[in-house]
Amino acid sequence: MKTMFHKILLITVLLFSQAIFAQKITLQDAVGIALDNNLQIQIARNDAEIARKQNSAGAAGMLPSVTLNASDNPSLTNLKQELSNGTLIERDNVLSNNVNANISLGYTLFDGMKMFATRKRLKEMEALGTNKLKAQIQNMVSTVIQKYSYLVAQKASLVLVEQLLDISKQRLDLVKIRLQAGLANNTDLYLAQLDIDTRNQNLINQQVLIKNSYADLNTILNLPVDSVYDIDAILITNNGLQKSQLDTAFNNNPELLMAENNVEITLQSQKELQGVRLPTLRLNAAYGYALTQSQAGFTLLNQNYGPNAGISFALPLYNGNVNANNVSVAKLQTKNAALSQQQTRLNLKSNLEQAWEKYSNALIQVRNDEMSVQTAKNYLDLMQQRYKLGQSTVLDYREAQRSFEETNYRMLTNRYTLKLAETDLLRLIGQLVN
Repeated sequence: MKTMFHKILLITVLLFSQAIFAQKITLQDAVGIALDNNLQIQIARNDAEIARKQNSAGAAGMLPSVTLNASDNPSLTNLKQELSNGTLIERDNVLSNNVNANISLGYTLFDGMKMFATRKRLKEMEALGTNKLKAQIQNMVSTVIQKYSYLVAQKASLVLVEQLLDISKQRLDLVKIRLQAGLANNTDLYLAQLDIDTRNQNLINQQVLIKNSYADLNTILNLPVDSVYDIDAILITNNGLQKSQLDTAFNNNPELLMAENNVEITLQSQKELQGVRLPTLRLNAAYGYALTQSQAGFTLLNQNYGPNAGISFALPLYNGNVNANNVSVAKLQTKNAALSQQQTRLNLKSNLEQAWEKYSNALIQVRNDEMSVQTAKNYLDLMQQRYKLGQSTVLDYREAQRSFEETNYRMLTNRYTLKLAETDLLRLIGQLVN
């Protein structure tokens, strides 16, 4: 019975393992996993939500404040009073009670336009939090695409390595046949065998590289490092990007928008400080109730209630030039923010131009590579056939194989470069993720 249980457990584990390894994760799946699991993205989401909640008219001081106060204070005292008419009142343990209640309202009518500047600053801070989140997401998605695309490229390279190994084995078989017929020598045989040994080592190295590429991608996705799964076989690239469209959409770059937010935030902070130097006009109103009761004494009951209202005015006259210095500092901070915005725009614009050049060149090279790969394949087939017929040397055959290898590797590299350039372009215009 125990043995049967162990067998069932082993079969279950094997089936579960096969299900995991048979799973396929597409590029879109990988992006979704990263966005769900990445801790920095979660922090950025929380920061954006905090900024959204803090952006309110009440936080800016634009709404009235209403306060309710109430108290009930009983007391037990010994009383001794001597009145002007000679009457003497003396009692012990006199119970008295004081009840007070009021509801008050305060509303700022004017504060030097400070509340309006505060509201605009809070609005820009909310926008800044949103743009920070967008930038974090764009950068994360860009990293995922790079790691995923690299793994796709390495798997394609593995297929090429295996194909080259098969070609080398075919060449070795042909050399052996020609050697038996007296049409080849041992040098050709040794070269063919050494070539196979090199191909086998390349195969091992490529398998190790793929394993490491899985580990890098799994780290980004917050998955177990040794997770293995199927992925997309090819890299799908948008080959129709237009320079004019990129220039138009460039203003949507989250980092550029963040720089603009910072300029507006410092400007509104400056206006808040300038408003401190102006008068403040505040409306105050209240409705109160007071009751005093005592068992003995001159006053046994005192009760009053009713409304009251007033306006307060305050004007700061002098505080050691603190406000003036604060305004001067704020103006410099606003200038620095504007300069930083200009520098950010220049840097991002330069990055956009460089990415476009990489994209354009890679696109041309990939199109040329597709024709070159077919030409190299035709040339290799021709040299193989001519070698069989004794119309070419083993060196000609080997040279054709080398050309086929270089052309295919160049195409894989250019396809990967094209994907990275496309990803960078979309990130720079803020359209990598909708």
